[in-house]
Amino acid sequence: MDRRTFGALAAASVAAGGASRAGADPLAGAALYADVKTYSGFGVHRTGTAGDEATGRWMLRELKRAGYRAERQDFDYPVFELARSDLSLDGRRIEGQPLWTPRTTPAGGVTAALSASARQGAIAVISLPYNPGASLELPGYRDPIAKAAASGAAAVVAITEGPVGELIQLNAEPNAAPWPVPVLLVAGRDGPALLEAARSGRRATLRLEGRTVTRTAYNVIGRRERPGKPLVVSTPRSGWLVCAGERGSGVAIWLGLARWLIRSTDHNLLVVANSGHEFHGYGGHLLAEHVAPKPADTKAWLHIGANVAAYDFALVDGKLTRLPEPQARRGAACTAELLPAARAAFAGQKGYDPPTNIDVQRAPGEVALYHRLGYRPIIGVVGGHPLHHTPRDLPDATGPQVLEPVARGLQKVLSTV
Repeated sequence: MDRRTFGALAAASVAAGGASRAGADPLAGAALYADVKTYSGFGVHRTGTAGDEATGRWMLRELKRAGYRAERQDFDYPVFELARSDLSLDGRRIEGQPLWTPRTTPAGGVTAALSASARQGAIAVISLPYNPGASLELPGYRDPIAKAAASGAAAVVAITEGPVGELIQLNAEPNAAPWPVPVLLVAGRDGPALLEAARSGRRATLRLEGRTVTRTAYNVIGRRERPGKPLVVSTPRSGWLVCAGERGSGVAIWLGLARWLIRSTDHNLLVVANSGHEFHGYGGHLLAEHVAPKPADTKAWLHIGANVAAYDFALVDGKLTRLPEPQARRGAACTAELLPAARAAFAGQKGYDPPTNIDVQRAPGEVALYHRLGYRPIIGVVGGHPLHHTPRDLPDATGPQVLEPVARGLQKVLSTV
């Protein structure tokens, strides 16, 4: 989908969403899915990019429309403006993504023999294992890339293995120095042809072009001040690519809950949506340091993580196919105070039933940060997904039928706070 199509979709969705939500149930599946489509329509959501900025403006408008005092927590961040990232081999152009922080190629790219064993002057071809967490700091990722780069290779092509053959981007350290050589991530489905070409030493041209500029990114903050300690509802809003299921489902549920809370409760409310997520939760750390109330001054905290309401996908007869049920690899974790409410709220929901005690079993993602800082009661939901961090994570990754049950479950938990 090109930028013009994304822009048209975003404008249409914003207009339709504003009209349809007046007086409507903000947690109905159709309303939630309209927000997913609006979010997706802004395109790539990487921190500080045009899509991230447009998403933030939309979210601030929606919070103001709902009745919140909307604010930004700004932070400067180096943004790599990607112009081109691909490998040309035997007349075929294999699309890729740079591994952060990118090192660009010289003008015209790097042309050299492909090599399955890293060696001086070659373009090293390596395979990376699959891990649903998709982070550079997980075992098996950083070391083989660093070893290939240190061998004197002119560049590195890293095949990202996964369950559906898609390219998988990897979360990275914030503000990290560029790799010593250009590193291009490619899809697992391209692996067999690339490894065969590397074994025979065929020549290829790798191009990774762009520039790094400093942009202002920001966390979106909404406040509705009332007596008493604030109830905090948080979610990340940034991600590597379109992120419809990964981020869009959580953003939609976050917005739906924000609208419901301000209409239907008298809580002191703080709702926050963080950028910088793909850089190890950078915005979430800044939020905790400078914006969030102290744990003792917080009523409760709900954190909505990745892939919270998405259909499962699989290769069926070699074709990527959406399955009729949500993915099973998801979970809810909360402190002991909320376990009874969470068990009742998520009874029968695949992956969320039963919720786990976060005091006993650490949950993945940013909810672990807030729990470690002492916030309680706290509940978080998060999921893995076959399309996590892939270009194929588009609006059909989710839908009204999978969004609404999760939103209703969280609504039931918050009703007990």
